[in-house]
Amino acid sequence: MNRELRTALIGMTVLALALGVGRFVLTPLLPLMQADDGLTLVAGGWLASTNMFGYLLGALLCALRPLPPRASLRIGAVAVTLATLGMGLSTQLEVWLAWRFVAGVGSAALVVHGIAWSMTRLRAAGRPLLEHVMFSGTGVGIVGSGLLVVAMRPLGVSASGLWTTFGIITVVLFAWIWRRLGGGEATAAANATATFPAPRPSGPAWALVATYGLLGFAYTIPTAFLPLIAEHQLHLPALREWFWPMFGVAMTGATLALRWLPMRIDNRSVLAACSVSLSCGMLLSVAGRGVAALVLATLLIGIATMPVVMYTMREARLLAPRNPVRLIAALTTTFGVGQAAGPAFAASLAARTGGFALPLLVGAGVSAIAMLCMLIRTPRRGTAIDREVAPCRVPRSPAGLRS
Repeated sequence: MNRELRTALIGMTVLALALGVGRFVLTPLLPLMQADDGLTLVAGGWLASTNMFGYLLGALLCALRPLPPRASLRIGAVAVTLATLGMGLSTQLEVWLAWRFVAGVGSAALVVHGIAWSMTRLRAAGRPLLEHVMFSGTGVGIVGSGLLVVAMRPLGVSASGLWTTFGIITVVLFAWIWRRLGGGEATAAANATATFPAPRPSGPAWALVATYGLLGFAYTIPTAFLPLIAEHQLHLPALREWFWPMFGVAMTGATLALRWLPMRIDNRSVLAACSVSLSCGMLLSVAGRGVAALVLATLLIGIATMPVVMYTMREARLLAPRNPVRLIAALTTTFGVGQAAGPAFAASLAARTGGFALPLLVGAGVSAIAMLCMLIRTPRRGTAIDREVAPCRVPRSPAGLRS
């Protein structure tokens, strides 16, 4: 295996564990926790939001008190592993809230430094298209976790047993990448900037930050409760757990397929299209009837979710080409604010209205606003970010590599 592919696979594994397990594994386990432990919908919403609050704090710490990448990645790995195992060792809501918070902090450290670590090395090696492999990690983690729940639930495995199983899986996978994390950041960053210059960003930084925060709020509404939405819409509990791995397949497929997107299509156009796809998926979840409609809605939401992260981070590298960690941390912080608000808002509103229709309509509206932000295309001069990166901007790469 060549070094660049190994780098992409390590980044993929980091995202699979940080987001597929540390963040999103609650989604397929939420109905089981309701059945096994009597967890209420509102309490489930707070579990999801508490995880997002931890994610927000972790991103802030990465921005304000940055540690060396190797230390941050290893601390994040330990936090996600302990928190996942801890969820299976208790049935008390207060303990669960604490563990989900810890998992959120660890996930943020892994995401901020894992993305920066992988992207920098792949750019330095002239293999930016392998970023699609790295960013597919979240979808891979979701597919794997969803299929594991589908396979083990008929065997009578409890929610706590599944949490423990996921904890053991994180131990094994983090053990594989432990010694490979970190090292050589400055050299890779210098090579990436000097050898493979990037085109200019296609819009202002504030619009990118606003869009990322808005989409962070919107996408968590369906993703935090997808199996419950499926059960409520279809009244077929046997099918509900299949929608989560289906969502992951759509996410992974879209992330890998976008490598063939024409290079003339810039990052913000892709983000605008993702916003439309999210909005249409949520509207179809409300207006559609039957299995086919919900399958299509799930696919529309899934194909947009990870490209939002990938193309936001690519645009961030254009705005801060020499050292994107601080900007990535700032974007992750804004994203975390939206994510922290989304699940608690949706669960509370769904409990009051007796369904997820109104929360999904709100999410669709917020996604539409995000799309409008991406139509603002002229970069503004004079901001702090512009002043920082202006000396670093260089002409388009003669090789035509897409960023």
